[in-house]
Amino acid sequence: MPRQLAGVWVIGSVLMGTLAVLFTLDRGPLPFRPLAALPVVTLVGVLGVAAALVAALGLLAWGTPGVSWLPETPRGRVLWVVLVAVGGVAGCGFLAAVTFAVGLPLDAQLVLGYVAGGLPFALVAAMLVRPAAVNVAAVVLAGALVVAGFVVAPAGLVRECAGLLVLLVTTW
Repeated sequence: MPRQLAGVWVIGSVLMGTLAVLFTLDRGPLPFRPLAALPVVTLVGVLGVAAALVAALGLLAWGTPGVSWLPETPRGRVLWVVLVAVGGVAGCGFLAAVTFAVGLPLDAQLVLGYVAGGLPFALVAAMLVRPAAVNVAAVVLAGALVVAGFVVAPAGLVRECAGLLVLLVTTW
């Protein structure tokens, strides 16, 4: 279990930090460049990072059998990859919205992306490991971090999250 959680954290941190760099290159006055405004080379890099995330999580799922309470079948492992990837990316999105809302400078956000970008992935993975106590601890910690995000940046954080999501997928 520790090997899987540490691996998930490292994978998430390296790849989410890299995504943060790709989205903030030549961003101008915006917090980051919208997906449709990314140059083709950067867009290929984003797609490559997304593919690397799925591949790395897949290798980790197959390399750490018996850790999750999900079935030890290919379907169970694919479900683990999907849950950890989607939950981790959603958590990183919330983390980014909080950092934008509190006005952290870009360099601090990028360092945070590389250091703490794997935390949401590790929390989701911890919710899926066998000891129930770890599941409960992960849910409590995730809930506490969400509440802390709203306490630190309460004014319009939900609007900030929605606005960032719209900015990400709209054309520039």
